[in-house]
Amino acid sequence: MASTVNRDDAYLGALVAQARSKINLPLTVHRYLPAAAFYFFLNSAGLPRGLFYTSVFAPLLFVWLYLKGQRWLTTKFLLVFSPFIVVQLAMGVESHLYYLRSLLLLWTVFVAVYSFSWGLLNTRTIERLFDELIVLNCFVTVIALGNLRTPLQNLFWMDTSDTLAGSSHLLRLSMFTSEPSAYAELMLPLVIFAVLRLLVSGGKRSILYFALICVPFLLTQSFGGLSISAGAVSATLLVSYRRFLRKPRSLLIMIGLICAAGAIILVPNPIAARLFQVLAGSDSSTQSRTTLSFVIAYAVASSKSIWWGVGLGQGKIVDVSSLGLGFTVGIIPNSVAGTFAELGIVGVVVRLGIEMFLFFKTKVYQNSSRLAMFLAAFIVQLTGSHLMDVQQYLMWCFAFLPFFPRLNLRSDEEPELSRVPDLGATHAG
Repeated sequence: MASTVNRDDAYLGALVAQARSKINLPLTVHRYLPAAAFYFFLNSAGLPRGLFYTSVFAPLLFVWLYLKGQRWLTTKFLLVFSPFIVVQLAMGVESHLYYLRSLLLLWTVFVAVYSFSWGLLNTRTIERLFDELIVLNCFVTVIALGNLRTPLQNLFWMDTSDTLAGSSHLLRLSMFTSEPSAYAELMLPLVIFAVLRLLVSGGKRSILYFALICVPFLLTQSFGGLSISAGAVSATLLVSYRRFLRKPRSLLIMIGLICAAGAIILVPNPIAARLFQVLAGSDSSTQSRTTLSFVIAYAVASSKSIWWGVGLGQGKIVDVSSLGLGFTVGIIPNSVAGTFAELGIVGVVVRLGIEMFLFFKTKVYQNSSRLAMFLAAFIVQLTGSHLMDVQQYLMWCFAFLPFFPRLNLRSDEEPELSRVPDLGATHAG
């Protein structure tokens, strides 16, 4: 009798485990979800523009890392920037206060990104964390849609009609970030993760999570975010096309995604309208993040040194109003252009050189997830962001560190995340 009861209990437990594995709904949230949600939604809430809680809490993160044995972070940081500090201070800077403040802010970015990456590398359930963040993000998006016509509208949505010629009341989802493009950049890793998992494993669960992240991503109407994610995934597919063609299910999913994208473009809707206006060149924000940024960067750097730049933080006080581009000072919304302005040609060469060195050193090309993240981060730095953008450096970490080894289109094996345990043998035993 006892053996029968134990066997029945084991079978019931196995059924519960199977149900949970299919719907993937753990009884508890991921231990990092509160911190991830705070970073994702509230990193700049209530703070002056350009300041983030990742910078405010960086000293605490530094102490945490120090207690964990990471005790040479500041030394490593200063070793990388010491040539620029020596040369730029020798040439002279307009404001030593701005220089020191920018150097300190860059240090906080380094500490924040290092601590996030170190913490994520020490968890084996980062896929679960991404899933929970996708669900939470979609839930908040539903709340935002419910407040579309209420006094709380400006908390979730931004009217960017001034960036498009002939547009009126163009509402784009920005959530609690400074602008819709910043919110789209936050979602890029989640989107790439959901798309690749859908292509690798398929299944209802993957389709569900893909839909949950795509809805808010489309509502941002960020042409940059949409094109970057599509370009990164498409390039990754081209690299792995031979193995990809051997998987009919994945191929059908890809055809379905292409058809859905075509429908969004061809059927009249606000997203398609904005896309055609951007392609027509009537979006001033796109121009300011690309070509105009490099024009301004050259003007800022040439005021001191083309090779070494004007110095950290000095772009904020260089007058560029004479260029007639709508900018009064050299605050540049482009990461590479900002590097050129403040660190010169040498800084750009060092930046791109480190990226390419790590690309081959860590063999990014061997994993689809890391390759897609690398391509997305590489494009982002050329089309937007800024020199001290934590999110952009986190994307580089997702590219260079082995976070999602199973999301690989180049593998012929079925990934473990899509497998469901066979309980027949359990019951038989």
